[in-house]
Amino acid sequence: MKSFGLVAAYEHGHEWLKQLKNYLDDNFAFTKQYLEQHLPEAIFRIPESTYLAWVNIQAYLPDEENLPLYFANNAGVLLEGGNMFVDNSDGYIRLNLACPRSVLEEGLKRICEVLKKESDMKTDCLVGQD
Repeated sequence: MKSFGLVAAYEHGHEWLKQLKNYLDDNFAFTKQYLEQHLPEAIFRIPESTYLAWVNIQAYLPDEENLPLYFANNAGVLLEGGNMFVDNSDGYIRLNLACPRSVLEEGLKRICEVLKKESDMKTDCLVGQD
């Protein structure tokens, strides 16, 4: 027995996949621009083939060991710490960018605001505002 959904996706899903890839690429570009503008000490490179962004924020929280708990409690953002996945990734957070831009923007703003408070940065965390 065939799975009709699988067959339909395979035969007719090219346009949807192309749009999805473009949307993810735009989310990565948005994230890179946001971090460069609002968290300039963060280290981030756009990866080649994933919807997950790895961001090194150790410059802002050098001594924080449990980044997921820190951001859940202080920013209301659920994310994963890099050390859950690989060694030598202290200071990294892993963000899922396969989401609506409004959700991504709000999450980045909350992350920025809590880091701003932590390090007393002199930057505005809102998009389009300096």
